[in-house]
Amino acid sequence: MALCAMTEHTKLVFLDLETGGPNPKVHPIVQIAAIAVDGETLSNLETIELKIRIDERQAAKYALRKNSYSRKLWQEHALPAEAAARRFADFLKRHATYPTFSRDGTEYRLAQLVAHNAEFDAAFLQAWYDRLKIFCPARHQVLCTLQRCLWYFFENPSCTPQNFRLETLCQHFGVPFSAADAHDALGDVRATVSLYRALIARVAAVPNSTAA
Repeated sequence: MALCAMTEHTKLVFLDLETGGPNPKVHPIVQIAAIAVDGETLSNLETIELKIRIDERQAAKYALRKNSYSRKLWQEHALPAEAAARRFADFLKRHATYPTFSRDGTEYRLAQLVAHNAEFDAAFLQAWYDRLKIFCPARHQVLCTLQRCLWYFFENPSCTPQNFRLETLCQHFGVPFSAADAHDALGDVRATVSLYRALIARVAAVPNSTAA
């Protein structure tokens, strides 16, 4: 079982964002991708990838170059921010399994997000929905594969990688990751799912591991 509190109905939604800079209060989200997986088997359930129409003046040029932003491609395929946010919210609702309660005691469900360096993605996602005044049906507490790896190597320090970037960790755990996929939201989120599967398998193979 991937997480001790999971039931057979639990789902995880792995997320990756590409942005127009490092500041969630200033810079736009350029691309968003997510993969919903079964919390027990970690098998893929549904994938979404959205390119988001932006005002290039609000983005840092170096960030757009880093994220392989193409003006022509975005003109052809990008959605307005509000339409993209609503479509992504619908995706989250389809995979919302974490129970919570409103102030009047009504139960509803939120999606459990997972990301690599989750603090970055969570801040951008929340700021985006706040600006658009749209409810984001996901928990604010986002699980982080980077933090999970930090714990794993703290408890198993004999072969710590030189850094904890996604591509480095994928290489360490034998997860295929093409350089062409780096800084593409869909490529990165696929790699994050594969990294988590590999980490869970490694933890299961370590006798008396406390990282599980």
